[in-house]
Amino acid sequence: MPLRIPCLAGLLLTACSIPHPGPFYATPANPDAAHGNLILAAPFATGLAGAAGYRIIYNSESESGRIIPVSGMVFLPTAPPPPGGRPTIAWAHATTGIAQGCAPSLDPQNPGIPGLAQFIAAGDAVAATDYEGLGEPAGAAPDIHPYLIGNAEGQNVVDSVLAAAQLPGADLSGTYALWGHSQGGHAALFAGQISATYAPTLHLAGIAIAAPVTDVFGELTEPFHSESGRLLHAYFYTAYSQTYGVPLTSILTPASLPAVAKTASKCLSNLPDALDALLTARAIKQPFPAHPPQSTPPWPALLEENSPGQVPPGAPLLLMQGAADPTVEPHWTETFAAKLCAEHRVVAFHELPGVNHLAAAQKSLPTVLPWLAARFAGQPAPDTCPAT
Repeated sequence: MPLRIPCLAGLLLTACSIPHPGPFYATPANPDAAHGNLILAAPFATGLAGAAGYRIIYNSESESGRIIPVSGMVFLPTAPPPPGGRPTIAWAHATTGIAQGCAPSLDPQNPGIPGLAQFIAAGDAVAATDYEGLGEPAGAAPDIHPYLIGNAEGQNVVDSVLAAAQLPGADLSGTYALWGHSQGGHAALFAGQISATYAPTLHLAGIAIAAPVTDVFGELTEPFHSESGRLLHAYFYTAYSQTYGVPLTSILTPASLPAVAKTASKCLSNLPDALDALLTARAIKQPFPAHPPQSTPPWPALLEENSPGQVPPGAPLLLMQGAADPTVEPHWTETFAAKLCAEHRVVAFHELPGVNHLAAAQKSLPTVLPWLAARFAGQPAPDTCPAT
């Protein structure tokens, strides 16, 4: 999944400085409650007309099934809910890093949610997870951020919807849709796959994703060709090593480990931080001279199991892909769409001419917004798969 420097901004949520996590983020999970249980909520001024905002801490599950605290944000319309309650958009964000302090909710006035104002105007609630491990305060024993680890990400996303329903005055209907970009597209796909069994009280109406990571084995085993590619790979292999207990020395040279660790500690919260992360990634040299992950156990099995599409998606799917995207190259999304079509899934695939990774989610909104509204209205989903 190589990312070229001109497209680095595709990883950035805001150019504003984000503070370090404070005491709110130190709230522990409730081990006696189920996943999706709301633990703590704190209102904040959204700066968005017609919207109330809350930072939340809620129970979710780690890759190992342990109950953990996860942070996030919820935006609720202040207008009265419709009969039966409000539908919910579950937003899954793109890469912000894997370290403590990389959580989008740390800057709630700049949440980086494409379409947020339109969703609120339409009467939809919006739940936005930080994912496990990104919002914990410095010095705390961190939960590991499950970067591109499918079930863990998906559980964090689905649980944000369950938690949002417990806010006072939320009045949610139990119907929701998934909306994600890049890493968030990967998370949304896994959320869809597990939704029916993991959260049977919810009804998933549709999944809209822009520039998703769909083939972890193929997209993330290339050598580190650029600073931005090295940065993403440092996140990826560090997260997998810590989550699955696989030594990085199984694939990386010992000499590369200090630079990989330093790079993995960087967040992409603002432009100066992102440039610092890129410069740090330059120090990673020749990481795979003798042990490529494609053929070094247990890496191939881990890469395969974290690639979506091995089970049904769980709802109609809208796939948006920029034609000029060097980060998630179009052929990966095209191949994924063709695979789902061959399985007779309901898929609408749209390529965006001239659009790169940065712009994919925002440029998708003219298609995504009416598509999601139609799913909430119960209309049949369009299908662009070739007739057979």
